[in-house]
Amino acid sequence: MKATLTTPRTLALLVAAGLIAGTSPALADETPTATTVTKPLTEYQSARAAYKVALEGYIANRKSSIAQYKVAHEAYSAARKSYNEARKPILETFKSELAAARSTRDTALAAATTDAAKLEATTTFKAVVAAATSKRDAAVAALGAAPVAPTKPVLGERPTPPTKPAKAGKSS
Repeated sequence: MKATLTTPRTLALLVAAGLIAGTSPALADETPTATTVTKPLTEYQSARAAYKVALEGYIANRKSSIAQYKVAHEAYSAARKSYNEARKPILETFKSELAAARSTRDTALAAATTDAAKLEATTTFKAVVAAATSKRDAAVAALGAAPVAPTKPVLGERPTPPTKPAKAGKSS
């Protein structure tokens, strides 16, 4: 028997050998590449993406502004508390000087029998009050300026979302 090349078995072996030989080098040489085809974005999709970016920026700005304000307000509260604590003895001293001046005046007025003595007691009282007031003002000025409260941050306007396009209606 003479073998022929056109027998179905021989033909199947040749085709299989060709496929194996043809695909092996092709698979080895190929590098994975992104061949995804992206559809161009519609106007609405572009606006929506820009809105999302703007919204994320707005939220980040808002959070950081509020955090900075809280830190500044805490620092202000501590400064105000220490300023008031430093001012407290000055004011107590002023009040005690006024109380002493009042009691001295009241004693002098009770003991005074003439108008000149009453006038002198009142004049002395006013001079002591003026001296105590200037002493208090100088001591408060030496403390420095009172702390100023921080201003609330201006957060700006929230971005507005894009409007959805109207769907094309079916016409009859």
